[in-house]
Amino acid sequence: MRVEREKMAKRKSDKLSMCRGSSDKKSAAVVRSDDGDHGDYQKRQLRRRAFSGPSGERQHFSRCVSPTASSTDESASDEFSEPDPDSSDEWLPSGPGRSSRASSTDAPERRKRDRASSRDPTPVGSAKKGRASSRDPTAVGSAKKGRASIGGCGQHSGWHQVENWQPNQIPFTATPGPRGAAAELDSDLPADFLELFLTNELLQHIVDQTNLYASQYIRAQPDSLPYSRVNAWKPVSVPELKTFFGLSFLTGYVKKPSLELYWSVDEVDATPYFSRTMSRNRFQMIWKFLHYNNNNESQDATDKMYKVRPVLNYIVEKCKELYQPAQNICIDEGMMQWRGRPSFRVYTPQKPVKYGIKSYILCDSATGYCFNMHPYVGTASTLPDTIFALLDRLQGHGYTLFMDNFYNSGALSERLLGAQTNLCATLRKNMGGPKMVTTCHQDKMQKGHKEQVPHFKPECVIPYNWSMNGVDKLDQNIAYYPFIRRSLNWSKKFVTYLFQLCMFNAHVLYRAKNPEECKTLLEFMRRVVKSWTAKQFVGEQVEEVEVEVGKQVEEVEVGKQVKEEEEVGKQVMEEEEEVGKQVDEVEVGKQVKEEEVGKQVKEEEVKVEELEVEVAGKCFTAYHTKLNYSVEH
Repeated sequence: MRVEREKMAKRKSDKLSMCRGSSDKKSAAVVRSDDGDHGDYQKRQLRRRAFSGPSGERQHFSRCVSPTASSTDESASDEFSEPDPDSSDEWLPSGPGRSSRASSTDAPERRKRDRASSRDPTPVGSAKKGRASSRDPTAVGSAKKGRASIGGCGQHSGWHQVENWQPNQIPFTATPGPRGAAAELDSDLPADFLELFLTNELLQHIVDQTNLYASQYIRAQPDSLPYSRVNAWKPVSVPELKTFFGLSFLTGYVKKPSLELYWSVDEVDATPYFSRTMSRNRFQMIWKFLHYNNNNESQDATDKMYKVRPVLNYIVEKCKELYQPAQNICIDEGMMQWRGRPSFRVYTPQKPVKYGIKSYILCDSATGYCFNMHPYVGTASTLPDTIFALLDRLQGHGYTLFMDNFYNSGALSERLLGAQTNLCATLRKNMGGPKMVTTCHQDKMQKGHKEQVPHFKPECVIPYNWSMNGVDKLDQNIAYYPFIRRSLNWSKKFVTYLFQLCMFNAHVLYRAKNPEECKTLLEFMRRVVKSWTAKQFVGEQVEEVEVEVGKQVEEVEVGKQVKEEEEVGKQVMEEEEEVGKQVDEVEVGKQVKEEEVGKQVKEEEVKVEELEVEVAGKCFTAYHTKLNYSVEH
């Protein structure tokens, strides 16, 4: 082998000396010099290029073409030829070190030719004919045609036409759009459409369960501090719960890193609307005791969603009841992010949300309306059974179902046809057979949407790409304004996720009834928040009479009583003063009269005394002056 390699290097150096052109022409492929001493150096360079790559491994030339050799020298250049660095770099050693052709437009075709030439035992020099044929215009045109036919029907396309194929003509008999209470509702208020899903009946159930759980929690902790927030709990009402959820919706588009910052009084990041609507402590206490099912009732041990089962069933039934999807529907997975440890948490690396609770969702392809959903809880139900459970009442109306290769199979296609439902879905490679299955499209080829390099593809591929994104529309819209709060309780987050679906579905219904208003989900949410938080004041006046209005009424009544008592007191005091004055006057009069009477008595006594003195004086004189004195009566 070593002797053959040395002979090969010698012949190549002789050939290079024969093909060398003028002294001013230099080649970038092989290191050359114009002086006469290039024999040993040239041999070493050729050995290095012919038998070793950049990493020292022995490699081979894929092709070599001499641009300096003329057509008359073709026989002389059959074995070895000088590479042309200006036209191509196929002369470079093949192997892991090759990366210069990675960005070439015809790289796949050249890699195929390189692999074929590396396996071909034909001498290296004979590659010139293949190289020349690749430069021929006819060959280039055929190569371009082969590349374009990759997306069409041809030898290398992978698509095969079926002779005498006729699609199924299943008529579509449903009437798309709002139905039931949604069709009868004549309103331009977004809150009215949301309340079609989150009805007072559902909210009253949540209120009852929340108050029940709060009472159970308080009774279970009798040793709590007397001034703790738990002991200050008051039963929640439906208007107050609407206010709570309204503020929760508001956190979806007013972003703050923590819940407490929404009640901040700092002028830099204050949002006074929260504090005016509900206190922070009250909001946190409602979130703490928020509950959806009675823990004391006997539950099905196999139902892992029992904590949210009443709310889940109610919302899903409302979604199916209020809207009729269009003809094209799709099934895909939806994920609610959750990194806790429930037994039904899944890991999907191909999804944006990799850890969480997965749900199978059936959506309208045109609007993204969530018609039905089944959370995955690790049960043993088969995928075909899950698909037919999602279809529910849509079977037999001529719907066209789009799915990916995770759900589809040949047996399922036949079963769907028996249920008068068309199918367009892909198949996995390990199932064998075709790449795609359709029951309602022609076997024709159409151009793709790319203008520069249009590819031909089967007719069923284009509607599949357009109709398979219904669940993606739903996920995209609810991801813009998420109002899910962090919690260690998965049931709270999952019900909030259901409320997000209800918000999007309500927006779809609203746009169907009022196409010129609330064109974005954000505007729809803003108007709902205004309605539900504004009703808080009216609700408190109507229902919480004993709390606020009752206090005001009591204060008014007490004030009236106090005022009346004060007026009566004033009257009594005035009367007492008047009576006192009269009494004083009477007493003064009495005193005056007594004084006058005393004076009169004294005067009379003085007179009596004077009379007595006079009488006594007369008697004394008569007694001593008369001889015969006698008392006259």
